[in-house]
Amino acid sequence: MVRGMKLTGALCAAAMLVLGGAGSASAEKMKDGHPDLSGFWGVKFERKPTGQALIDELPKGTVMIKDTGPGELKEGDFGGLTLTPRALEQVKKYSYANDTSVANNCKSPTMAFLMQAPFPMEIHQGKDMIILKMEYFDMVRIVDMDRSKHTPPDAPHSKSGDSIGHWEGDTLVVDTDHLESGTMMNNGFDHTENMHVIEKFRLSPDGKTLWATQLYEDPDTFEGKAARYLSWTRKPGEYVYPYDCDPNYLKE
Repeated sequence: MVRGMKLTGALCAAAMLVLGGAGSASAEKMKDGHPDLSGFWGVKFERKPTGQALIDELPKGTVMIKDTGPGELKEGDFGGLTLTPRALEQVKKYSYANDTSVANNCKSPTMAFLMQAPFPMEIHQGKDMIILKMEYFDMVRIVDMDRSKHTPPDAPHSKSGDSIGHWEGDTLVVDTDHLESGTMMNNGFDHTENMHVIEKFRLSPDGKTLWATQLYEDPDTFEGKAARYLSWTRKPGEYVYPYDCDPNYLKE
């Protein structure tokens, strides 16, 4: 992988017009009084979660998936999830040897898996829109802060889905659906198009760490609710670079 800066031209221009250039400088608070999440965020590896308060807000009985960062679960380990018959049947037919094939090496996951990868992101924050520019697979997520309902059921599904956001005090809450089917943990099964994700983002008191939880529901794939905990550290002056995926890098 080679790192170099990029943002799709039309999307970048439209986004920055709406945002009024937000993200070039980070302040403790925005003009609207909300925390300023703008800037570059590198993945923070924590042995003990410093954002435990966010984890404590998850619904009782939620299964915590502990595969964030560089580590992945071993074959047959589903992170504590109880899979549905559909998902178990998919696992039975899955070829782990094919997982590193040329065809699969550069296959982008959906945001349900992509956010936990050990790659940085940029956040560009405005009043009506927040942009999450991910380095991994060049995904650009748009969070609509000026809409309370998702697009109609027949609207297209995508890797990034349809995200609407709102503030609960100093916590950014992002609700995402309309996701394409995609890998849940690179372990033989995919979530369905019915996957529903609720994320909470919160700054540490010193503004240097961004904490987040992702809460997942997909009754066609697993029972109950599951979640991941994520954290990033603020790194002023750095940028997200293009993700140049070489499909042959794991080929023997």
